[in-house]
Amino acid sequence: MQYRGKLVRLDKRFLLAPIILFLIFAFAVPLLAILPEAFGGDAAERFERIFHSPVYLSIILTTVRISLEATAITLVVAFPLAWILSRSSGVKMLLLGLLVLIPFLTSVLVRTFAWLAILGQRGLVNATLLELGLASEPKPLLFTESAVLLALVHSAIPMMVFSLVPVLRRIDGRTLLAAHTLGARPLRAWLGIVVPLGIRGIQSGVTIVFLFTMASFIAPALLGNQRQQMLAQVIQAELETGADWPLAAALGVTLALTATIIVFGLSSVARTFSRWQNPSPLPATSGEHKTAVDTTLLRTPVTIHKPKIDFSTASRIFWKCAEPAYLLLVGCYILLPLLVLFPVSFSSADVLIFPPPGYSLRWFERILSNPEWIAAGWTSLRIGLATSVLTLVLATFTVLGMGRNAAYRGSIEAFLQSPMTVPAVVFALGAYLLFARVGLVDTEAGIIIAHTVLIFPVVYLIASATFSSIDESLSFAAATLGANSWRVFRTIVFPLLLPGLAIGALLALLLSFDESVSSIFLSNLSVKTLPRKLWEGIRFNTSPESAAVSAMLLTITCTVIAILIALLFGRKRGVRLVKTPSTNT
Repeated sequence: MQYRGKLVRLDKRFLLAPIILFLIFAFAVPLLAILPEAFGGDAAERFERIFHSPVYLSIILTTVRISLEATAITLVVAFPLAWILSRSSGVKMLLLGLLVLIPFLTSVLVRTFAWLAILGQRGLVNATLLELGLASEPKPLLFTESAVLLALVHSAIPMMVFSLVPVLRRIDGRTLLAAHTLGARPLRAWLGIVVPLGIRGIQSGVTIVFLFTMASFIAPALLGNQRQQMLAQVIQAELETGADWPLAAALGVTLALTATIIVFGLSSVARTFSRWQNPSPLPATSGEHKTAVDTTLLRTPVTIHKPKIDFSTASRIFWKCAEPAYLLLVGCYILLPLLVLFPVSFSSADVLIFPPPGYSLRWFERILSNPEWIAAGWTSLRIGLATSVLTLVLATFTVLGMGRNAAYRGSIEAFLQSPMTVPAVVFALGAYLLFARVGLVDTEAGIIIAHTVLIFPVVYLIASATFSSIDESLSFAAATLGANSWRVFRTIVFPLLLPGLAIGALLALLLSFDESVSSIFLSNLSVKTLPRKLWEGIRFNTSPESAAVSAMLLTITCTVIAILIALLFGRKRGVRLVKTPSTNT
């Protein structure tokens, strides 16, 4: 029996082989492919050109500055939303979750394009200013650093919220009640209790958002000018023109090293602020060096002071209205770019105008009758389905191989999640350089591989959470009754794992359908995905045609989210139905 148990464990370890080999060849090797390209040939001259050229130094400094500004603004804007979401339940929690989830699952390209309709010369903001008489002529809101920051923060808020909520949920609400009882004002309680206790989530969110903004090239390319050029934007331009691959690789190394150094610095600062959560033990004393403990303080009468809390009418009204006002402002900021797309997509004008002078279906008719858009849609659908299937198979094998008590679990999971810690543009650069050598650039197979690398960590997290919720005693009972490992998996584990796998498959399909970075890097003439076609349309022709495509993508996203919610509620209902009251024996 012991030998058989070892054999079963050995089989489970073999189930980890597919994902480990896949990530080595499809993720690690492409990243390593950047190094010989960057450091080969005239590497010294290449890096000297980067670090001594005023142009490149300015681009690096601009990238770091805009990324830090966007990260700081995102933290300030998203922290209250994460706190409110962590304290919510029922319908309120569902609505706030959708407020964060819908933008997160919408393509960055679509969200960025929406700001063109808001900030343009004839966009929403200028139309409102002119209508209210606050301006006599349209303001130059586009192609500024403020426009780039608005788009970056809008895209980064969901990432920050998802990083903060799990940590904030663990904070006991009674600590705030105790602080208020002792006289602390709400702001003092927040800064003195909630922020320090949430430092772990802050560190995680700041790291993710900073890496995302450092690797962004869509927002600065569409909304900025030459002064707001960012490093990822230059890398994408070098690859697209094919001008200098070694220079693009050197810029990729520069981006990765710069991001690593700053993330290390931010992590060091976060560790400094979190030291008090893990105080060092007091030094042990023994023998003659023992110090007598002064217990007189314990016998000292305690004087209870009345807490000085301002119960003035103005203060009460302010704090009562603060949360609804904040949620209204943040909700408008998050949803407005997405809602603007729909009326613009039905515009009868030839350019982006808000509000539209009239309404027409001609842009949808043009898209549906254009073979290029139809071909791009089918290409994205095929790639999305293939990515979904491949990701699902790998995630299933990985979850079963990890089991519940796998050796070196922490190290293995860190490796599995590593694609989420590398800037997407750096991975896309490495994939382009490697795939170009083996003929996978501008092919559906190459894009499927890249999408699977980027999406697998999300699907694995969902599948792993579902697997951990399965009662292990069910498998033991089946084994006791004579079922072999395959029958236990087929009749018990897989049916219970299926809802999580279905959710993961839908998410993989949606994320692949909307994935922009790797699609823009790896597709060109032979294979054009919908994001690639939309990217070209936005860059060269900002007409309502692109708004119509964006509105269709947003509709697909909302439809998939509705299906996901139905699956989740169906799964919870099924769990309640199978629960039976315990009986005494």
